[in-house]
Amino acid sequence: MTGARTGAEALYARVSEHAASLGVALSPEELAGLAVRGDMGEGELAALEAVFAHLADKRHDQVIGTLLKLSRLPQRAPKTFEGFDFGRIRGRDAAALRTLPALSNLHARKNLAFIGPGGIGKTHLAQAYGRECCLAGYKTYYLKATELRDKLKRASESGSTSRAVASLVKPSCLIVDEVGRCTFDKACTDLFFDVVDRRYEKECPNTMILTSNTPTNNWDEFFTGDDTLLCTLDRLFDRASVFMMKGASFRGAELEIFSVESSPMAIKINS
Repeated sequence: MTGARTGAEALYARVSEHAASLGVALSPEELAGLAVRGDMGEGELAALEAVFAHLADKRHDQVIGTLLKLSRLPQRAPKTFEGFDFGRIRGRDAAALRTLPALSNLHARKNLAFIGPGGIGKTHLAQAYGRECCLAGYKTYYLKATELRDKLKRASESGSTSRAVASLVKPSCLIVDEVGRCTFDKACTDLFFDVVDRRYEKECPNTMILTSNTPTNNWDEFFTGDDTLLCTLDRLFDRASVFMMKGASFRGAELEIFSVESSPMAIKINS
Protein backbone atom coordinates (compact mmCIF):
# COMPACT_ATOMS: atom_id res chain seq x y z
CA MET A 1 0.00 0.00 0.00
CA THR A 2 2.82 2.34 0.82
CA GLY A 3 4.31 1.75 -2.63
CA ALA A 4 0.95 2.40 -4.28
CA ARG A 5 0.52 5.65 -2.39
CA THR A 6 4.03 6.73 -3.34
CA GLY A 7 3.27 5.94 -6.99
CA ALA A 8 0.05 7.95 -6.88
CA GLU A 9 1.77 10.86 -5.21
CA ALA A 10 4.46 10.85 -7.90
CA LEU A 11 1.76 10.84 -10.59
CA TYR A 12 -0.03 13.77 -8.95
CA ALA A 13 3.27 15.66 -8.85
CA ARG A 14 3.94 14.98 -12.54
CA VAL A 15 0.46 16.12 -13.58
CA SER A 16 0.89 19.23 -11.43
CA GLU A 17 4.17 20.03 -13.22
CA HIS A 18 2.55 19.54 -16.64
CA ALA A 19 -0.31 21.81 -15.62
CA ALA A 20 2.13 24.48 -14.42
CA SER A 21 3.87 24.46 -17.81
CA LEU A 22 0.46 25.22 -19.33
CA GLY A 23 -0.06 28.11 -16.93
CA VAL A 24 -2.58 26.21 -14.81
CA ALA A 25 -2.18 26.16 -11.03
CA LEU A 26 -3.07 22.62 -9.95
CA SER A 27 -1.42 21.31 -6.81
CA PRO A 28 -0.90 17.58 -6.17
CA GLU A 29 -3.22 17.87 -3.17
CA GLU A 30 -5.97 19.44 -5.27
CA LEU A 31 -5.56 16.76 -7.91
CA ALA A 32 -5.76 14.03 -5.26
CA GLY A 33 -9.00 15.53 -4.01
CA LEU A 34 -10.45 15.52 -7.52
CA ALA A 35 -9.42 11.89 -7.94
CA VAL A 36 -11.18 10.91 -4.73
CA ARG A 37 -14.38 12.81 -5.56
CA GLY A 38 -14.40 11.41 -9.07
CA ASP A 39 -13.61 7.88 -7.89
CA MET A 40 -10.73 7.78 -10.39
CA GLY A 41 -8.83 4.55 -10.60
CA GLU A 42 -5.28 3.88 -11.74
CA GLY A 43 -6.31 3.73 -15.39
CA GLU A 44 -8.11 7.07 -15.31
CA LEU A 45 -5.20 8.74 -13.54
CA ALA A 46 -2.74 7.38 -16.10
CA ALA A 47 -4.94 8.66 -18.93
CA LEU A 48 -5.15 12.06 -17.25
CA GLU A 49 -1.38 12.22 -16.98
CA ALA A 50 -1.03 11.27 -20.66
CA VAL A 51 -3.39 14.08 -21.70
CA PHE A 52 -1.56 16.68 -19.62
CA ALA A 53 1.82 15.43 -20.87
CA HIS A 54 0.65 15.71 -24.48
CA LEU A 55 -0.68 19.22 -23.95
CA ALA A 56 2.53 20.26 -22.19
CA ASP A 57 4.67 18.90 -25.04
CA LYS A 58 2.48 20.66 -27.60
CA ARG A 59 2.74 23.92 -25.69
CA HIS A 60 6.52 23.52 -25.45
CA ASP A 61 6.80 22.96 -29.20
CA GLN A 62 4.71 26.07 -29.87
CA VAL A 63 6.91 28.18 -27.58
CA ILE A 64 10.09 26.92 -29.24
CA GLY A 65 8.60 27.55 -32.68
CA THR A 66 7.76 31.12 -31.72
CA LEU A 67 11.24 31.72 -30.28
CA LEU A 68 12.86 30.44 -33.48
CA LYS A 69 10.59 32.56 -35.66
CA LEU A 70 11.25 35.75 -33.70
CA SER A 71 15.00 35.09 -33.54
CA ARG A 72 15.51 35.95 -37.25
CA LEU A 73 17.73 32.89 -37.53
CA PRO A 74 17.47 31.03 -40.87
CA GLN A 75 14.72 28.41 -40.67
CA ARG A 76 14.77 26.80 -44.10
CA ALA A 77 18.34 25.54 -43.76
CA PRO A 78 19.19 26.15 -40.10
CA LYS A 79 22.77 26.10 -38.86
CA THR A 80 23.18 23.55 -36.08
CA PHE A 81 26.01 22.18 -33.99
CA GLU A 82 25.22 18.75 -35.42
CA GLY A 83 25.80 20.15 -38.89
CA PHE A 84 29.18 21.66 -38.03
CA ASP A 85 32.25 19.59 -38.88
CA PHE A 86 34.14 19.73 -35.59
CA GLY A 87 36.47 17.06 -37.01
CA ARG A 88 38.12 19.74 -39.12
CA ILE A 89 38.99 21.82 -36.08
CA ARG A 90 42.54 21.46 -34.81
CA GLY A 91 44.64 23.34 -32.31
CA ARG A 92 45.38 23.57 -28.62
CA ASP A 93 41.93 24.84 -27.69
CA ALA A 94 39.83 22.80 -30.12
CA ALA A 95 38.15 21.03 -27.20
CA ALA A 96 36.79 24.35 -25.91
CA LEU A 97 34.91 24.84 -29.17
CA ARG A 98 33.20 21.47 -28.73
CA THR A 99 31.74 22.55 -25.38
CA LEU A 100 29.65 25.33 -26.95
CA PRO A 101 26.42 23.26 -27.13
CA ALA A 102 26.35 23.17 -23.31
CA LEU A 103 25.53 26.92 -23.38
CA SER A 104 27.97 27.55 -20.53
CA ASN A 105 28.65 31.11 -21.72
CA LEU A 106 24.95 31.92 -21.57
CA HIS A 107 24.60 30.72 -18.00
CA ALA A 108 27.90 32.29 -16.93
CA ARG A 109 26.85 35.64 -18.50
CA LYS A 110 29.93 35.62 -20.74
CA ASN A 111 30.02 36.95 -24.28
CA LEU A 112 31.35 35.04 -27.27
CA ALA A 113 33.36 36.18 -30.27
CA PHE A 114 34.46 34.25 -33.34
CA ILE A 115 37.29 36.00 -35.17
CA GLY A 116 38.90 34.83 -38.40
CA PRO A 117 38.82 34.78 -42.20
CA GLY A 118 35.70 34.23 -44.25
CA GLY A 119 34.30 30.76 -44.80
CA ILE A 120 35.78 29.21 -41.68
CA GLY A 121 32.48 28.69 -39.82
CA LYS A 122 32.09 31.79 -37.64
CA THR A 123 28.51 32.55 -38.67
CA HIS A 124 27.59 28.86 -38.55
CA LEU A 125 28.75 28.58 -34.93
CA ALA A 126 27.06 31.84 -33.91
CA GLN A 127 23.74 30.83 -35.45
CA ALA A 128 23.99 27.30 -34.05
CA TYR A 129 24.51 28.74 -30.57
CA GLY A 130 21.51 30.99 -30.99
CA ARG A 131 19.36 28.11 -32.20
CA GLU A 132 20.43 26.01 -29.20
CA CYS A 133 19.41 28.89 -26.93
CA CYS A 134 15.96 28.93 -28.53
CA LEU A 135 15.58 25.18 -28.07
CA ALA A 136 16.43 25.67 -24.39
CA GLY A 137 13.68 28.29 -24.11
CA TYR A 138 15.80 31.47 -24.25
CA LYS A 139 14.96 34.45 -26.44
CA THR A 140 17.49 35.01 -29.21
CA TYR A 141 17.90 37.78 -31.77
CA TYR A 142 20.20 37.64 -34.78
CA LEU A 143 21.24 40.49 -37.06
CA LYS A 144 24.20 41.56 -39.13
CA ALA A 145 26.26 44.58 -38.13
CA THR A 146 24.88 46.53 -41.09
CA GLU A 147 21.32 45.71 -39.99
CA LEU A 148 22.15 46.76 -36.43
CA ARG A 149 23.56 50.07 -37.67
CA ASP A 150 20.47 50.70 -39.80
CA LYS A 151 18.15 49.79 -36.90
CA LEU A 152 19.90 52.22 -34.57
CA LYS A 153 20.02 54.92 -37.23
CA ARG A 154 16.27 54.69 -37.87
CA ALA A 155 15.63 54.79 -34.12
CA SER A 156 17.81 57.89 -33.73
CA GLU A 157 16.08 59.68 -36.59
CA SER A 158 12.56 58.75 -35.45
CA GLY A 159 13.08 59.40 -31.75
CA SER A 160 12.41 55.78 -30.78
CA THR A 161 15.80 55.02 -29.27
CA SER A 162 14.43 53.69 -25.97
CA ARG A 163 12.37 51.06 -27.73
CA ALA A 164 15.23 50.06 -30.02
CA VAL A 165 17.72 49.71 -27.18
CA ALA A 166 15.24 47.73 -25.07
CA SER A 167 14.62 45.32 -27.95
CA LEU A 168 18.35 44.57 -28.07
CA VAL A 169 18.79 44.29 -24.31
CA LYS A 170 15.84 41.95 -23.74
CA PRO A 171 16.99 38.80 -25.63
CA SER A 172 19.04 36.35 -23.60
CA CYS A 173 21.22 35.78 -26.66
CA LEU A 174 22.03 38.69 -28.98
CA ILE A 175 24.04 37.87 -32.11
CA VAL A 176 25.79 40.57 -34.16
CA ASP A 177 27.32 39.05 -37.28
CA GLU A 178 30.09 40.52 -39.46
CA VAL A 179 31.34 43.32 -37.22
CA GLY A 180 33.58 45.49 -39.38
CA ARG A 181 31.43 45.46 -42.51
CA CYS A 182 30.31 49.01 -41.73
CA THR A 183 31.14 52.03 -39.58
CA PHE A 184 28.81 53.33 -36.88
CA ASP A 185 28.39 57.11 -36.72
CA LYS A 186 28.42 58.94 -33.38
CA ALA A 187 24.69 58.52 -32.73
CA CYS A 188 24.71 54.81 -33.56
CA THR A 189 27.89 54.28 -31.56
CA ASP A 190 26.29 55.89 -28.50
CA LEU A 191 23.23 53.65 -28.80
CA PHE A 192 25.28 50.51 -29.39
CA PHE A 193 27.36 51.10 -26.29
CA ASP A 194 24.19 51.80 -24.33
CA VAL A 195 23.07 48.31 -25.34
CA VAL A 196 26.44 46.86 -24.27
CA ASP A 197 26.32 48.63 -20.89
CA ARG A 198 22.77 47.56 -20.12
CA ARG A 199 23.40 43.96 -21.12
CA TYR A 200 26.52 43.97 -18.96
CA GLU A 201 24.36 44.75 -15.92
CA LYS A 202 21.83 41.97 -16.58
CA GLU A 203 21.83 39.34 -13.84
CA CYS A 204 19.91 36.62 -15.66
CA PRO A 205 21.53 34.18 -18.12
CA ASN A 206 22.63 36.13 -21.17
CA THR A 207 25.35 36.33 -23.79
CA MET A 208 26.26 38.51 -26.74
CA ILE A 209 27.83 36.77 -29.72
CA LEU A 210 29.91 38.65 -32.28
CA THR A 211 31.69 37.53 -35.43
CA SER A 212 34.31 39.43 -37.42
CA ASN A 213 37.16 39.07 -39.86
CA THR A 214 39.05 41.72 -37.89
CA PRO A 215 40.89 41.21 -34.57
CA THR A 216 39.09 42.86 -31.65
CA ASN A 217 41.96 45.26 -30.92
CA ASN A 218 41.15 47.01 -34.22
CA TRP A 219 37.41 47.34 -33.67
CA ASP A 220 37.68 50.96 -32.54
CA GLU A 221 37.97 51.96 -36.19
CA PHE A 222 34.39 50.81 -36.79
CA PHE A 223 32.89 53.12 -34.16
CA THR A 224 32.82 56.90 -33.87
CA GLY A 225 33.36 58.58 -30.51
CA ASP A 226 35.86 59.88 -28.01
CA ASP A 227 38.36 57.69 -26.17
CA THR A 228 36.15 57.42 -23.08
CA LEU A 229 33.25 56.13 -25.13
CA LEU A 230 35.39 53.68 -27.07
CA CYS A 231 36.65 52.26 -23.78
CA THR A 232 33.18 50.77 -23.44
CA LEU A 233 34.38 48.18 -25.93
CA ASP A 234 36.26 46.69 -23.02
CA ARG A 235 32.95 45.73 -21.45
CA LEU A 236 32.23 43.48 -24.41
CA PHE A 237 35.23 41.37 -23.52
CA ASP A 238 35.44 41.83 -19.77
CA ARG A 239 33.63 38.50 -19.46
CA ALA A 240 34.04 36.71 -22.77
CA SER A 241 35.36 33.75 -24.70
CA VAL A 242 37.12 34.79 -27.90
CA PHE A 243 37.91 32.13 -30.49
CA MET A 244 40.67 33.16 -32.88
CA MET A 245 40.03 30.94 -35.89
CA LYS A 246 42.23 30.30 -38.89
CA GLY A 247 42.52 27.79 -41.69
CA ALA A 248 41.07 27.01 -45.08
CA SER A 249 37.55 28.04 -46.01
CA PHE A 250 34.76 25.47 -45.62
CA ARG A 251 32.97 26.95 -48.61
CA GLY A 252 32.99 25.16 -51.92
CA ALA A 253 32.95 21.67 -50.39
CA GLU A 254 30.24 20.64 -52.87
CA LEU A 255 31.56 22.68 -55.76
CA GLU A 256 31.91 20.74 -59.01
CA ILE A 257 34.04 22.15 -61.80
CA PHE A 258 33.67 20.74 -65.31
CA SER A 259 36.10 21.41 -68.13
CA VAL A 260 34.56 21.48 -71.59
CA GLU A 261 35.71 22.70 -74.95
CA SER A 262 33.84 23.64 -78.08
CA SER A 263 35.10 22.78 -81.54
CA PRO A 264 34.54 24.90 -84.64
CA MET A 265 31.60 23.97 -86.78
CA ALA A 266 32.32 22.49 -90.17
CA ILE A 267 31.16 24.81 -92.96
CA LYS A 268 29.73 23.15 -96.05
CA ILE A 269 30.39 25.03 -99.30
CA ASN A 270 28.08 24.33 -102.22
CA SER A 271 29.84 24.29 -105.57
